[in-house]
Amino acid sequence: MIVHRCRFVDFMPAAINALAFTPPTTRPILACGRANGNIEIWNPQTQWNLEKTIPGEKNTSVEALTWVHQTNLSDTESKLPRLFSGSSNGMIIEWDTITLRQKKSIDSYGGAVWCLKNNYANTSLAVGCEDGGLCIFDIEDEELILIHKFMRNNSKIMSLAWDCEDKYIFTGSSDGNIVQWDVRSKRIIQRMTVDILKGKDTIVWAINVLRDGTIISGDSLGHIYFWDGKTGTVLQKFKAHDADVLCLVTNREGSLIVSSGVDRKCNLFRVVDQKTMDTDTLKEDDNKLDYIQRNWVLVGFRRSHLHDVRSIALLEDQVFVSGGVDTEMIVYSYNKFLRGNIKKLPYIPQKPLICISKSKRLLMYRNNDQIKLWELGEAVLPDSWQLEQIPRLDLVKPQKAILEMSLKESHYLTASAISEDGEWIAVANTRIVKIFKVQEHSSTKRKLSIQKIKFPQNIVNGRCIGAHQLLFTPDGTKLLIVYVDSVVAVADLENWQRNEIIFLKKFDQHANPTDDDPIETVISIAVSGDGKWLATGDLCNRINIYDLENLEYYTSLPKYGSTHTTLSFHLSLPILVITLASNEFFIFDVKLKKLTDWSQKYSQNLPKEFLKLENKIIGCSFNPEKNAIILWADNYLCLIDFDKCNEERLLCFEPCNGWQKKLPIQQKKGKKLLNEHNINFQLVQRYQPLMFVDFISSNTLVIVERPFTSILENLPPSFYKAQYGT
Repeated sequence: MIVHRCRFVDFMPAAINALAFTPPTTRPILACGRANGNIEIWNPQTQWNLEKTIPGEKNTSVEALTWVHQTNLSDTESKLPRLFSGSSNGMIIEWDTITLRQKKSIDSYGGAVWCLKNNYANTSLAVGCEDGGLCIFDIEDEELILIHKFMRNNSKIMSLAWDCEDKYIFTGSSDGNIVQWDVRSKRIIQRMTVDILKGKDTIVWAINVLRDGTIISGDSLGHIYFWDGKTGTVLQKFKAHDADVLCLVTNREGSLIVSSGVDRKCNLFRVVDQKTMDTDTLKEDDNKLDYIQRNWVLVGFRRSHLHDVRSIALLEDQVFVSGGVDTEMIVYSYNKFLRGNIKKLPYIPQKPLICISKSKRLLMYRNNDQIKLWELGEAVLPDSWQLEQIPRLDLVKPQKAILEMSLKESHYLTASAISEDGEWIAVANTRIVKIFKVQEHSSTKRKLSIQKIKFPQNIVNGRCIGAHQLLFTPDGTKLLIVYVDSVVAVADLENWQRNEIIFLKKFDQHANPTDDDPIETVISIAVSGDGKWLATGDLCNRINIYDLENLEYYTSLPKYGSTHTTLSFHLSLPILVITLASNEFFIFDVKLKKLTDWSQKYSQNLPKEFLKLENKIIGCSFNPEKNAIILWADNYLCLIDFDKCNEERLLCFEPCNGWQKKLPIQQKKGKKLLNEHNINFQLVQRYQPLMFVDFISSNTLVIVERPFTSILENLPPSFYKAQYGT
């Protein structure tokens, strides 16, 4: 077997600026806002599955996020929390988390938005701006309207928090002041000032208010303050960090606080109640009267990140999540924050940004607003190869892309595809779909050019809409499109030269579901090798199959207990592989409309070691020469050999280290010895984070990696404090 192991793809994840969990009145969802404007939606209930990514815009960054859930709405509406973001371009946006488009937007009237937070009643949104203004927006009854702008301060508002009764707003500024605003009178009640470094402004980066009125602040000198909210006096002060405190979070009870920042330390504070004798009462009465004094103690810290931590979010009684400049999210256990294991969520996109033309040996990569095309070179051929062994192979030499195409669109791309013959390229964002004809010039060095083809746009309610998924049929004559409204369309390209590209059929099964679940984003699309069958799946696990020959709906698969992650057709058979976030997978025979015999026997009895793997399956690849599949995630390959599975043999799971020959493997007590030729379920975890895996021909595999070291090389230097004697 030949393996092309490529590392020339220049994917670079953006820094994490904001994290926010949905309120406890709805299902838990985590929104992650990045510096490039993208917002990721993660589901902790499905083993931290990245469900979708809301594309950003050029020259914007998400600086703040908040969820709003108004439970007084109708039952249907109350299930859907509203997501708001504040950006560096001064816009406040409400996002449609189904279509991944802007639902509403409004100017902040104060420049860049550095912080925003809804009140506890979910009726108002407070926004802190670049010009020092504090704005209040009405968000009741699906509105987003500016109702008041408080007197402008002389410095930027970098943080804010509501009190538990929604009477006051506390803001932290870039001049070291904490200001208490009265929401009704629109006046300043009091000011509190943190320590000021001579000749330099102190910034209050983070602020929060507990239910008992205590105010907690974190500033650029590394201090954590505890203030009396009534008198504005300092109750306690900690020099807890060696540099700026950028974020802090508290639980609802107000007994626990986690702070972090530039020094990468995540500090844990807990409250300690102490009984104190009231001396004033003793003068009047000999009877002792005690009261409870709340003191905070720094319990300990963890340092798990490699760069600044910009945001922390808390899912009550379950987990903390932190993120920052190093682009990774880290999940900590709520009850074992200091000692428990951490979980690093993948920074690699869970839907591949890469597709290939197998016949032309072309690899296409989609960036935010750019398409790059490479021609695959030669890889090292090992001396010998066995199916159950994954060898160590040299890398394909880095090479220059033979085609680079930058798109003049303000919104980032959501989908891209290249036809099997390499003659078509299609791209889309949430507003438009574009197609290009690829032309090859005859010369010594391969050179490609592209021609934009006029494509009919889909107009809904007077607005042009884009797509979430694109795919060409294997013969390149049709383009399959999943629009943002979940309608699936089939476009005929055969008469493109006469400008007669038409839609042959539109399927609305996802847009008009017959069950009680709401409309959801279509996240998967696959077409069979003969171009006859099309499969699509959404986040409600509605997986539909369409007959492309007769252009009609064919059948739907049963819903699975865990969210599906990928759909993949066999290269030549009407067989569909469905992978789930639980790492289970099922194999469906389309013609018979049922699971295959193998799947009925084994899919519910997969090896426990495989099901316990933390990272989710991203893709499935078929080797044309073998009756086997490769399932892959960002940090492993798993080879399942169907020829070694029979009625007498169970699934035999075994990690593989590469070329080394294995001695006979001893299974659990009472089981017979098995040698390597009996292994039918093999795991390889050697490779760096994987962005793409697929066969381009018989026994020829393409693997695209993006090592974390290459990510770190592109980051600025992190904070370092020299220790005495070093």
